[in-house]
Amino acid sequence: MKLNYRDKVILGVVLAIAILLGGYFALIKPKNEEIKSNNKTLEALEKTEREYKQKIAQIEPLKEEIGTIVDDTNKITKHFVPIEDVKGTVKLDRYMQHFAQENNIRVTDLVLGDMSEESLSYYYIDMGSDVGSGLREFADINGSYQKNIDDVNAEKTQLSEREAGGVIKTQYGITAKGTVEDLWNFMTAIEEQDKTIIINSVSWTLDDKENSTDEEKEPITDADGNVVELPSTADTENLFIYNKESEIEMQLVLSLYSVYDLPQPDVENIE
Repeated sequence: MKLNYRDKVILGVVLAIAILLGGYFALIKPKNEEIKSNNKTLEALEKTEREYKQKIAQIEPLKEEIGTIVDDTNKITKHFVPIEDVKGTVKLDRYMQHFAQENNIRVTDLVLGDMSEESLSYYYIDMGSDVGSGLREFADINGSYQKNIDDVNAEKTQLSEREAGGVIKTQYGITAKGTVEDLWNFMTAIEEQDKTIIINSVSWTLDDKENSTDEEKEPITDADGNVVELPSTADTENLFIYNKESEIEMQLVLSLYSVYDLPQPDVENIE
């Protein structure tokens, strides 16, 4: 069949449309679907990127916070006796020797305990029982009395509710000789040093042999001039009535407390 010019033009347009449609379905549509899929993948990756950037932004403040916690913790732990200084009886004896030597305490017997783990409660001032609370309630019109009581007991209330912390305890016991003044100086030295050492008990006996002389001693009198009869043994509560140069034999038990230091973590390699 012979086509005229008009038919040829129509046929050409139809063929062109067919080719375009075929190309669209064969090439363009799959590519368009691929682009849409890639866009979704891109959105997911961009979301992940934002999340990682947010996490990265939090790392530096977290590092600073960790460093601050470690520093604050070590400010507390430095007050405890270093474990390596008292680990073993030889090291423990060497660590405590200077307290006796510097205060003229002559150790005659020594008992060194092994390390043990225990709970250490918080120390606070206990003001004793609340006497007259019922009467106070009647007079406490504006609440000032109760506020004062609450302020006084604030530290006790707070610390008594805290959970006791675990520590390592090492006990050190001695029998020694010295003067009354030497004993006070020894206990003062323990109190004023900056490590966590607690005197658990103190007892003593007047050393008659060391204190006996051929000279008659002046009797100790009270404020009214009455002669004070001195017992041969006593505790530290009435130790002050003796002459500071009186020779005594003393027994002391002390506890040394240690904790492990908190090392700085490797924050540079945090993932």
